[in-house]
Amino acid sequence: MASSYWKSSQFDQWLFDRQELLSVRLRDIASWPINPNSSPITEDDYLKILIFYSNIIQNIGEQYKVRQQVIATGIVYLKRFYARYALKSIDPWLLCPTCLFLAAKVEEFSTLSHPRVCNAAATTYKKYAHLLGGPNEYPYQIKHILECEFYLLEIMDCCLIVYHPYRSLDMYTREFQVDQQLFEAAWRIINDSLKTDAPLLYPPYEIALACLLLAATYRDKMPLLKQYMIDAQIDVERVYEVVKYKIYLDLKC
Repeated sequence: MASSYWKSSQFDQWLFDRQELLSVRLRDIASWPINPNSSPITEDDYLKILIFYSNIIQNIGEQYKVRQQVIATGIVYLKRFYARYALKSIDPWLLCPTCLFLAAKVEEFSTLSHPRVCNAAATTYKKYAHLLGGPNEYPYQIKHILECEFYLLEIMDCCLIVYHPYRSLDMYTREFQVDQQLFEAAWRIINDSLKTDAPLLYPPYEIALACLLLAATYRDKMPLLKQYMIDAQIDVERVYEVVKYKIYLDLKC
């Protein structure tokens, strides 16, 4: 991983341990009204909610045909915000398009058209309106996204550069002469992992290695990958922790 990552705000301010995330979420859950007709919300339920809204960003981004890295950055912004603030502090349906809008600027994709972002968010919202118990029409306008953008910038302390596992995956692909099929499988696993807490818990190179290991499980590249980690003095246990975390989430979600 490039040395600049270790000097970045991502490493310095936006890596958490699980207990930190859990304490924020438990406080948030405790503030929710109790519904006697349903089971209490659990930590796993909370994570599923965040994964759902990560998929909303994915859906909006795909409608707009933005690059996957822009979508990934938007998802990380969403994760960072709710790692420190309650879900009810900003409606995720407002925060999702805002995160994508800001991510497009930071990743130099181009400035997204406000009306098109709103339209994409509204189209996605309508798919789920019958499940949400709220208004049938998307309740936000361009002005709300612009206001939310300033709030998001303030909350993140303008820490906008995100180091993703994709760069590390490219490096490992060249190092191990990974074929296109394995590369694409690992890329897809990275996309899924970014919707979990992984980008808040682990450095990008560990996520990339873990996803490559998962993709290579039934292929002959496994011994080479393991030996590389040993030779490079990479903490193998940490990488396998990411692997186990991803498998655990696949079973839960």
